[in-house]
Amino acid sequence: MKSRWIKIFWSVLMIAAGVIFMLRELGVIDFNLLSNLTWAIIFGVLSIFFFLTYFLMGMRNWGWLFPAMILGALATIVALDGTVLGETLSGALILLAIAIPFLVVFAIEPKKNWWALIPAWVMGALGGVVLFENQLSGSVVGTFVLYSIALPFLVIYLLDNTKRWALIPFGALAIIGLIPLLEGTISGDMLGMAVMFLFAIPFFVVYFWSKTHWWALIPAGVFISIGLTVLLLNIPLANNWSEGIKRLATAVMMGGIGATFGVLWLKRGSYATDWAKYPALGCFAIAVLAFILGQNSNLLWPIFLIACGVGIIVWGVFNKKPGAANEDMKK
Repeated sequence: MKSRWIKIFWSVLMIAAGVIFMLRELGVIDFNLLSNLTWAIIFGVLSIFFFLTYFLMGMRNWGWLFPAMILGALATIVALDGTVLGETLSGALILLAIAIPFLVVFAIEPKKNWWALIPAWVMGALGGVVLFENQLSGSVVGTFVLYSIALPFLVIYLLDNTKRWALIPFGALAIIGLIPLLEGTISGDMLGMAVMFLFAIPFFVVYFWSKTHWWALIPAGVFISIGLTVLLLNIPLANNWSEGIKRLATAVMMGGIGATFGVLWLKRGSYATDWAKYPALGCFAIAVLAFILGQNSNLLWPIFLIACGVGIIVWGVFNKKPGAANEDMKK
C-alpha cells in the first residue's frame, strides 16, 4: 500500500513538472525571473521528497539517495551563490553528494558491498581536490588522489583477508602516488631511477608474501637492474671515465637480469625453473661482451645471434639420442 501511494505521488509530481515545462516553452512562464532563493527552495523541497521516499521504501533502496543528495547539494550551492563560502564549496558539494550513497551502501552490508568503497572514495577524493585546489600544489594533489583511490583496496583486504588481489592495485597505486612528490625533490634523470626502484617494491612484496609466486622476481629484478643502470649513468665523473661508465652500466643491467634468472634457476629444486639457466647464461654473456666491446657494442646483437645459431647447431649434432644416430646410419 505504501509503495502504491509513493508511485502515485511521483506520477503526479512528474505530470506537474511536465505542465510547468510546457508552459515555459509556450512563453507563459519565464524561469529567468525566479530568484536564486526560489530555486534553492525548489531544489530543497525536491530533495526532501526524495529523502522521504528513501526512508519510506526502506534503507536498502539506496538508489533514491542519489537524487536526494544531489538536489540537496544544488540547493545549498544556489543559496550560497555569490558568497565566499559558496565559491569555496563550488562543485565539491556535488562530488561529495555522489559519494555519500555509496558509503551508505557499504555501511548496510560491508562484507557484501565492499565494492561501494571504491566509487565513494574516488568521489570523496575528487571533492577534496576541488575544495582545496587553491591551497595545494599540483604534486600534492596528484599524490592525494592516487592514495585516496588506493585506500579502499586496502580496506577491502582488511575486511576479508581472502581477497589478496586487492593488495595489488593498492600497492601499485601507493607506489605510483609517490612519483608526483618525488618530482619536486629529485632531478629528472634520478627520478627515473627512483621510479624503477619503486616499481620493484610491490613485486618483491608479492614474492616474499608467498614463495610460490616465484614469477614476481623477474619484473622485480628487471626494474632493479634498470634503476642501477640509470644510477651509474648519472654519477658525475670526469669525461675520460664516461666510456667506462657506459660499459659498466650496460654490463650491470644485463648482469642484473641474468642474476635474476640465476636465482630462479637455483630454486629449481622447489619449482619448475630449470629453464631459467638459459636466459641467465645469455644475459651474462651479453653483459661480458658489452663491457669488452665498448664503443663497438653495435656488434653485440649480431654476435649474440650468431652465437645462438652456432650453439643450436652444435647442440643438435652432439646431443643426438642413440636411436636417432642409428636411423641416420641406416639412411
